[in-house]
Amino acid sequence: MATKPKAKYFRGRYQCRLNDKGRLSLPSAFRQSVTTSLILTNSLYRGNKCLDVYTLKEWEELEKSIMKLPRLKPEVQAYQRFYMAGGMEVKLDSQSRMLIPISLRDFANLKEDIMIVGLGNKFEVWSEKVWSNLYANMNNNFDQIIETVSELMNEK
Repeated sequence: MATKPKAKYFRGRYQCRLNDKGRLSLPSAFRQSVTTSLILTNSLYRGNKCLDVYTLKEWEELEKSIMKLPRLKPEVQAYQRFYMAGGMEVKLDSQSRMLIPISLRDFANLKEDIMIVGLGNKFEVWSEKVWSNLYANMNNNFDQIIETVSELMNEK
């Protein structure tokens, strides 16, 4: 029996619920991209708090990149203290659920209703309320966003 190749990217948006113990079931589309553990860390986007979630392999690549930066730069130190030090490894259970540590749930204000957003090499976990407001704002400004992205793509 041939094994299915691992997907390379996390794609799509999924409405989910945390159970009463703080566990989150991964969307089936994401399960093939994950083996046994994930790295979760605190993140911000324009003042909105969420969690970034990486496979262990992607997280290790990020760590290698950060270690190549000048260690004495205050911005690098701040990034390491906020983002990298926030990284926590979580194991998936037999039902492809991950227990989100309470400190990270509190940081991102994750209650029951959440949104999972695939971003390629990682995915984000948002409070559904925060995500809805953010998404509405992006929707209202998408003409300008696509113009900027188009310019960046043309610079390549």
